[in-house]
Order: sequence, then structure tokens, then C-alpha cells
Amino acid sequence: MTQNAQTFASFQAYQLAFTQHLRDETQAPPAGVIKKRMAVYQEIVFYNLFQAVSACFPVAQKIIGKRRWQKLVKDFFKSHSANSPFFREIPAEFLTFLSNQNTENLPEYFLSLCHYEWIELALTNRQSDDLSSKHKILNSTDLLNYELVFISEMELLDYDYAVHEISEKNKSKHKQRTFLLVYRNAEFNVKFVVINEITFNLLRLLKDEKYTGKAALTEIAAQLHHPNLDEIMQFGLAMLEDFYQQGIIVGVNKPDFSQN
Repeated sequence: MTQNAQTFASFQAYQLAFTQHLRDETQAPPAGVIKKRMAVYQEIVFYNLFQAVSACFPVAQKIIGKRRWQKLVKDFFKSHSANSPFFREIPAEFLTFLSNQNTENLPEYFLSLCHYEWIELALTNRQSDDLSSKHKILNSTDLLNYELVFISEMELLDYDYAVHEISEKNKSKHKQRTFLLVYRNAEFNVKFVVINEITFNLLRLLKDEKYTGKAALTEIAAQLHHPNLDEIMQFGLAMLEDFYQQGIIVGVNKPDFSQN
């Protein structure tokens, strides 16, 4: 081994020992490093991580209290290997950590609550799609006849608990299936809208399954065993027009639009 290779290997060993001790103070620090100096690094790094996580989950930390929250973040710091190098992705990494943990000592709704709190940050940072004029709508019947185009800054959420109602004073223990539409509007404000299961299923068919408006409403009518399809179409069209006015639906995928 050359001297340069030996030096590099020695540096890697030092770096590994340094970071391992930062994460877990029970691990031996690098040789020759004063413990007090290492303690300063530990405090700074953990404080920055703690602040980044805590800022995203204000309700979750109040639910379980300061001590349990600090321990949870310390466990995250100690054991989680992040897949992203970006500081803004720390809350998402914390969610990944939680999903792989034994959470039996935490409220059953805890992971869902954390996801609910995180989604606002996720949509705030999400890049907008470049939507061209080919998606524009000429008339309301386009909403029924073509696949719809939704803004990229939206999510459909299905939780077992009413997480939007949970707070330090309202630690719900009862399951209540809850459907939410979350989106970022043109003013860059993230909006949370409670919707019913029918609306959730309709939007899921339109957004994820790429149904046309008419096909999705026909499917919904069949699920409900509704005797009057025209009534469902009228009601559904009014709902889609409202979503279009709110900017949640931005247009349609209309084949050969340039020829019209």
C-alpha cells in the first residue's frame, strides 16, 4: 500500500470513528480527540437535527411529551441511515424511521399524525409541473369526456383517525376513518379539505387510475347502486367544475387538441 493510500485509509478510519461517536456516545471516539471537544460537536449536530425534526411535527411532540420526543429523535439520530443528503429532507427521513420502528409504546395514530403534519412541508417544497395550454378546457363537458389533469401539488389522504382534530387537549383514542384532500393553491398556501369517501374514491379514480370524468362517475354510481346515473352525472359535474375553479383540476388530456 502506498503512503497516500495509507493516509487515506487512516483518514477514513478516523472519519468513521468520529461520526459513529457523534451518533452514539457509547462508541469510542477517534484516538487523541478530547472528549469535551467531541461533546461540543455532538451538541451542535444533534441540536440542528432536533430543530429540523421538531419544527415539522409540533403536535406530535406535544402529544408524547418532551422526554419521549427527545428520546425518539435521539434514536433516529443514532440508528437511521438517510437516503437523501438534503437538510430539508430530514422530516421525510424521520417518517421513514418511524415506519420501520416498533411503535407499540406510542399512540396508534402517531405515524398518521406525523404524516399529516409532514405533508404540508412536502407540498410547500414540491416543484410545480410545467402545464402547457394543451390541457385547457373549452367547456364543462370536457370534464366528463377526457382524462383530467390535476396539479402536482396535491395529495389524497386516507387515515384511520381524525388526525386533523388531534391536539394536546384532544388525544383521540377512537378510530374514525378520515379522508382529506390537501393541495397548494396559487398563493402557495397549503389547504386541507375534509372530504367524504365517495369524493375520495372519485378523485382517486380520476387522478391515479386515469378514468375520464364520465367513466369515474359511472363507476361511482355502480358502487353506490344508484338507480339514476344522470343524477350522479349532474352532481359529479358540478363537483368537478368546483375543483376546476379552485385550481385543483387544471385541464384535460385531449387527444389531437391542436387540430381543433
